[in-house]
Amino acid sequence: TADGILVGRFLGADTFAAVTISLPLVIMSFAVSDLVGVGSSAVIAVEHGKHNFDRANDVFTLSVIMIHIGSFVLGTIFFLFAPGILILLGAKGELVEQGSIYLRVYASFLPLISINYAADNFLKICGMIRRSMMLSFIIAILGTVLEFFFLAVLRLDVAYSALGYCIAMLFSAVFGMWPFVHNKQILKFVPPHFSWELVREVCANGLAVFLQNISGRIYSLIMNSTLLALGGANAVTTYGVIFFSAGIITPLVYGEADAVQPAIGYNWGAKNKHRVIALTRYVFIAGGLIGLTSAALMFLCPELLVHLFIPDTTPELFAMAVPALRTFSGALCLNWIYFCTQEFVIALKFTKISSVISVLATFVFPVTAIALLAPFGLNALWYAPVVGTILTVITSIAILIHIRNKHFNGIPVRHLDTTR
Repeated sequence: TADGILVGRFLGADTFAAVTISLPLVIMSFAVSDLVGVGSSAVIAVEHGKHNFDRANDVFTLSVIMIHIGSFVLGTIFFLFAPGILILLGAKGELVEQGSIYLRVYASFLPLISINYAADNFLKICGMIRRSMMLSFIIAILGTVLEFFFLAVLRLDVAYSALGYCIAMLFSAVFGMWPFVHNKQILKFVPPHFSWELVREVCANGLAVFLQNISGRIYSLIMNSTLLALGGANAVTTYGVIFFSAGIITPLVYGEADAVQPAIGYNWGAKNKHRVIALTRYVFIAGGLIGLTSAALMFLCPELLVHLFIPDTTPELFAMAVPALRTFSGALCLNWIYFCTQEFVIALKFTKISSVISVLATFVFPVTAIALLAPFGLNALWYAPVVGTILTVITSIAILIHIRNKHFNGIPVRHLDTTR
């Protein structure tokens, strides 16, 4: 989000639009890290609950290797084909030039920085919650400081916008994995025992987040292409404001739910169902407070968000962005239910359910909404996220009721005391 603010303020609306188009591709480049990081942490947490420590270490070692190999392959692909991909999305001229530069910087660093997402989960499993939290702070604070220095002080171009955050993520990756170098933590590196069964188990457990990452970014790319066709660069810039504004809120909901996921998985593996219920209840309460507060702020103060990202807003852009933000606030009112449900299902290793709801929420429902609303014009298209969210929440509630009736019927809720 800070990246969007700084790009919009110091490089202008056109570069902001280029970053908006390229950013879904950047996020997609971390898909392997998400797949393996989330999948392995779920398996490790359950194996620890069963006291299968040797198997947990095998999963840990193999997952680190998989992340580095996968990120090297993806980084190479995005570096070589960045311009062609952006042209296929409908971008032209400066949007292709600036977007390719931005994407290629991230692709160059990808093999070194993609371990960040998995390191966060590994540290939580080892009880190093503070160090885990520091990873996000390092990326956010150091990345923002470096980008501000490059853009505001040195007046450099969009490449240095990406470079600032890549340097921060590199520092964070080293800081996050350093405790495991000397093999003194609960998770230890061991001689890798490659097994297709283990790879399948890790991938199956991380598939939901992987599909969410990929399908969600494909939806963003489709949305950007449709907006370019219906409203030009101003429409993409407006979507960028929405995208980056949601980027302030979504990590808060996802972060609080993800932080409790290892504890839920541990207690599920240890068959402490009453603690699973208690932890899940707190996750949903916190998620609801964050989601509803954020939606109210977006609905009441859309002008502030527009000027925050694009200070030199044209009247046409302002007239388009304000009602679009108010419309999107309807999605924020509800989508916290999906995020909390998804993390809960992943923690219980219900891989089929998590995969299905992920694809429905991030691709099927919103893309269907685009297809239905785009023929009615740009104003109707802004309601696509709201329609998709409503369908997702209905599905999430149905899944929660199913799980409650099948696995937790009659289980009392107790107060948390020493829950791991």
